[in-house]
Amino acid sequence: MSNAPPMHDSGDSQPTARMILGEVASFGVARGTAVVRGCVENTPIARHVIEESEGAKEIERFDAAIVKTEEGMLRLRQQIGRDRGEHEAAIFDAHIAILHDPSLRETVIALCTTSKLNVETALSEAIDTLAAAFARLNNPCFRERAADLRDVGHRLMEALTKDGRPESLCFPDGTVLVTGELMPSVIAQLDEKAIRAVVVEQGGQTAHSTILARARGMPLLIHVPDATRTIHTGDRLIVDGWAGRVYINPKPEIQREYDRLEADLQAHKTALKGLIDLPSMTRDGTAIKLCANIGKVADAVAAAKVNADGVGLYRTEFVFLAQDHFPPEEDQIQMYRATANHMENREVRIRVLDIGSDKLLSYFPLAWEANPSLGIRGTRLLLAHPEILQAQLRAILRLSATHRVAILFPMVGGVEDLRAAKAAIERAKAGLAAEGKPFNPNIRVGAMIETPAAVIMIAKLVQEVDFLSVGTNDLVQYLLTTDRTSSEVAAYYEPLHPAVLQALHRVANEATAHDTDASICGEMAGNPAFTELLLGLGFRSRGGNPGEMLEIKNAIRATEMQAATTFAHQILQLSTSQEIKDSIRNRNTHRETGKGRKVP
Repeated sequence: MSNAPPMHDSGDSQPTARMILGEVASFGVARGTAVVRGCVENTPIARHVIEESEGAKEIERFDAAIVKTEEGMLRLRQQIGRDRGEHEAAIFDAHIAILHDPSLRETVIALCTTSKLNVETALSEAIDTLAAAFARLNNPCFRERAADLRDVGHRLMEALTKDGRPESLCFPDGTVLVTGELMPSVIAQLDEKAIRAVVVEQGGQTAHSTILARARGMPLLIHVPDATRTIHTGDRLIVDGWAGRVYINPKPEIQREYDRLEADLQAHKTALKGLIDLPSMTRDGTAIKLCANIGKVADAVAAAKVNADGVGLYRTEFVFLAQDHFPPEEDQIQMYRATANHMENREVRIRVLDIGSDKLLSYFPLAWEANPSLGIRGTRLLLAHPEILQAQLRAILRLSATHRVAILFPMVGGVEDLRAAKAAIERAKAGLAAEGKPFNPNIRVGAMIETPAAVIMIAKLVQEVDFLSVGTNDLVQYLLTTDRTSSEVAAYYEPLHPAVLQALHRVANEATAHDTDASICGEMAGNPAFTELLLGLGFRSRGGNPGEMLEIKNAIRATEMQAATTFAHQILQLSTSQEIKDSIRNRNTHRETGKGRKVP
């Protein structure tokens, strides 16, 4: 990010009060003083033509910058891993992989030697060219990689122009950061005790920076037009991360309204704590299983604190992202045990490694694919690499001898995939039995429903497993053929689309008919405003991040099952997303669903 604009001139005139709108990406309300930073890509670059004899020297400077940048990334990764955990530190593994991507170096070298450009200009143009090429492919993986490319490019530029001295990310307490684009490595270093909220001109709902902001409970507004020009450093701000509003130098009456709101929120937060030891049950006595989605030990600790019924989704890719090699079987057992220990006798559903598309391992390079989201990923990828799958299955099976764990397969495409995966479990069992190592022979097995094919084949798939888990993020994307990270088609990524609700209803019905537990997870499941609808569609098991669980429980306890079923039936008769949104919004104005997220 570039240097901040100057603060307002002192004088007798009062700052102008304004209100601007944005899109809510992380919920909450915050007040603070604006610190405005520009987009990293707007950093001025001195462009000049070099002599042919200078080309080799410029390439040497670039290679030296790569070394400096990697050293800085490794130091930062170690620090963040120690202070904040491996989940946040793992973003630097992907950045280091980009740093050594041959296409980046080849493009820079070509611009230096062929176009006779100095290396700073060559790097700037190379990043712009490669990022634009990825964006044009209209694919979530490449769109996210474009943002990471710009992040890496900024760090390389610092190494070239500032002798590798990183920009200071220290801000005074009470800061509201206003910027053009929030890079993942930037938010990973922000002190949430100092930063009250973030306002961004760009961004996406599933961008890495957005996910990190949510994990920290930091209010974030994205797609705020001209924020860095409208807001000035020193402005007093109120960021309303429910209504999607930024009040600039608010008038006293606006401040008084938010005084009252914050008092109400604090009272609501206190009341939610009283729900921890109460059952997750509707008003008319229907028990709902409320489980946590986790990725690391700290998440399991948080889940235990809110008395989760278990772990519905343990994302093991974070265990792999924290390494620079495939973790051996013994290491995996220790990591899974450390997590499961916190859940006592509650079931932990361990999802086997789900990589491909937007989740990549630096030490496991995959063949280039024009459209990775439609390529080899999830269970398909593991079946193609049985040595990786077997090590993980053996680790989970060995843990099952002492802990209530289950195996969950991601991105199941059909019965063939599922049967092949189950056969791999049987091979792992046979190997352990031959070695005399104990395991639970009746370990439960589940499948994630994330594709249209799985929805269509649900009547067959449900007969193959002990439980189902519906991943709404990918399911919505694939059902509606919409890139969920693209701002251009954001309006088409609609969880409340009639087709999505019909698909969810179909899965829930088949699960009920076969007396099989079907849990729902993803952004849709984490929104308390959708609770009545999801219960009415037939889901009796719900997954959410630990920080969302008390809001969801509050909404469950405010719902009557018969009314929810009737309401869902009415919703399924509607033909458009807007009709569905209006109906849910009107419904929620007449009943309490807590002070959580609103209908978008």
